[in-house]
Amino acid sequence: MSSAVRSILLQIVITLVVVAVLMLLAGSDALLGTVEGVQNSVNSWGAWGGVLYPLMVMVATVFFLPGGILSLGGGFFFGMWWGTVLVLSGNLLGAAIAFFIGRKLGRTFVRRKLLRNRHWAALDQAIVRHGPRIIFFSQLNPLFPISLFNYLYGITKVRFGTCLKWVALGRLPGIFLYCYLGTLGQLGLGILRGQSQPGPTEYFIWGGGLLLTILVAVLLGHTATKVIEEYRRLAPPSEENEESD
Repeated sequence: MSSAVRSILLQIVITLVVVAVLMLLAGSDALLGTVEGVQNSVNSWGAWGGVLYPLMVMVATVFFLPGGILSLGGGFFFGMWWGTVLVLSGNLLGAAIAFFIGRKLGRTFVRRKLLRNRHWAALDQAIVRHGPRIIFFSQLNPLFPISLFNYLYGITKVRFGTCLKWVALGRLPGIFLYCYLGTLGQLGLGILRGQSQPGPTEYFIWGGGLLLTILVAVLLGHTATKVIEEYRRLAPPSEENEESD
């Protein structure tokens, strides 16, 4: 099993454990009060929720903060589809800001901080030569620091619109998975509270959808790792590395 597959499965297992624990504790007055308080706060935003929540995701993306909990919250508070749209929008806003910061700082800073490492340098060369594909697969790869990559894209010759398009496509599967899990968490709490009583068909549809989404995420992550490693292997040495030699 590759490291990418292990990483994806570990993240999914941790998330499912968290969701399961929350569901088991749903009868706790303290937990219910906290969850309902947060949900009431988000609901009180009204239409502003469609603006404020993406801004929260944007801040997490720009400042390298863990965004998984916000992705789960997107599904929990807004549902699977709207949650995916809002979280993806926030990710794209953060990627756009990071892109322009990277372009503003220029190659001098990047050369000093990143390109002395041969793996980063090789990936930088691959982005220059195969921009869209590398952006897509690097966003899919669960082992990569995605927020940092958004800054790296800005110092390449990749166009802004092209960059955002492939960032969106690369981030979509992972965001959808988290929002799906968040929606299941909301469904589970509703069942334990007695507010919802789904039948066997609904359990089958939700469970099957979850398994299918996990399978797609694992396959995409594994493929992304293989492609990125191949680009790294084939990429010629960077000018910075040649000068240091």
